[in-house]
Amino acid sequence: MISGYLAKIPLFRALPAVQRKRLSECCELRRFRKGDVLFEEGDPAASVWLIQQGWVYLIKRTPQGASVTVFTVTPEELLCGFSSTVGQEAYFASAVAATTTTAIRVPRGEFTGLLRRQPQFATQVLAIYHTRMRHMAEAISLAQAPVEQRLAYTLLRLQHTFGATIPVTHHELARMAGTRWETSIRTLAHFRRRRWMSTSRGRMTVLRADHLQALLVPDKKYDVRH
Repeated sequence: MISGYLAKIPLFRALPAVQRKRLSECCELRRFRKGDVLFEEGDPAASVWLIQQGWVYLIKRTPQGASVTVFTVTPEELLCGFSSTVGQEAYFASAVAATTTTAIRVPRGEFTGLLRRQPQFATQVLAIYHTRMRHMAEAISLAQAPVEQRLAYTLLRLQHTFGATIPVTHHELARMAGTRWETSIRTLAHFRRRRWMSTSRGRMTVLRADHLQALLVPDKKYDVRH
């Protein structure tokens, strides 16, 4: 089961079949309910997680004791916990299931061994994290932007991952965009009145991505496609 899944993922598809088989034999398939913790900030960074279904919040504690969501890992971003296993002994953030989630636990030693032995694999991992760092930098740069820009950016990023219909609630979208729920409700109502999107229970559908993208103009520096 795990071997077949790995063979379908571009990151692992190029590995020799014997390497994928060995990797699958030491992996563990886990299922999490919404709110379950995959790992805690400060725990020994013993594993890398492959997000197969659902998505996961990376949550960082502030010096004041508050919790801040710094990124949301979807199946497209795939890797969760990797950066903490390279050059660090502990996870830098907690990983919490934002939805019902299926993930594969890969022992740290097996994953870092592939990085050493398979240069093409290592290059692809770096590309995934380059994209993630860019998305995080863009989200930080939008922190003081109007709510409509933050929501538009988040909706477009999720649309790129899930297609036009996104399995997200109002609360989840507000959290990902770093805004208050009440404020996001008003802004999304504005989007709906203009028929840029529609909503149903637990889902949102982007109808006019071009209009949402236009909210990020004139600087045009936010490109959610890569």
